[in-house]
Amino acid sequence: MSNLESLCIRVDKVYDWVTRQVNKEYNFNGVNGLADLAFTCNGTPDDNPCELLGPNEDFIVTVIPTDENGNEIPLNEIECSQVGLREDVFVPELDTELQLVRIKKQGFFVVELRIDPNFPPVCVSAPISYCIFERFLLCAPEGTVINCHVFDFDGSGAVCCANGEFIDLTLELLICQSIQVEAEVKIEVEGRLCKPREDIILPIERVCPEITFPPQCPEIFPPANH
Repeated sequence: MSNLESLCIRVDKVYDWVTRQVNKEYNFNGVNGLADLAFTCNGTPDDNPCELLGPNEDFIVTVIPTDENGNEIPLNEIECSQVGLREDVFVPELDTELQLVRIKKQGFFVVELRIDPNFPPVCVSAPISYCIFERFLLCAPEGTVINCHVFDFDGSGAVCCANGEFIDLTLELLICQSIQVEAEVKIEVEGRLCKPREDIILPIERVCPEITFPPQCPEIFPPANH
């Protein structure tokens, strides 16, 4: 006879789950662009980073998420939420009705410039604001909630200088997000680990890191039934 017993548990059921990468480009040109960046270089505010470069040197450009004061924040503190109302949309290719959901990501980041990747940045910009709006087709019926979080935040770019003068900084911001549709339910079920489905929206070039779970120990748990 089986030692298993039926259990009724309360869980957040996942109705839908997708991940998506979004890219946003920035361009800071000339004197006005340098003023907008407001770099602090080696403790000197409103400095020109191009004056620090030697012959054949270039900057390594990175970004970090921050609050409005430029203090670094963890990814789970980045604002990512639904805005507006959901709309029912029939998708002929899938022969089903889904919901159009609008998601907004908003916050700040700073640009860091390094000459040597093994040392701290020589220049850090003032906080730069961003606000990104996207639409998702999801299974999100009435009664469900949208759980959005950012799981990767990155950026790269290049600084263009000429004879010690700042010409341009071109930057591409990259944000990877996970969107889950959930509702609290009571269930009796045996299950297995799941992964997000493919996004219905057309994919873009860089692939976001795959969401993984800690490895299990099937040799010892769950115990085998005898």
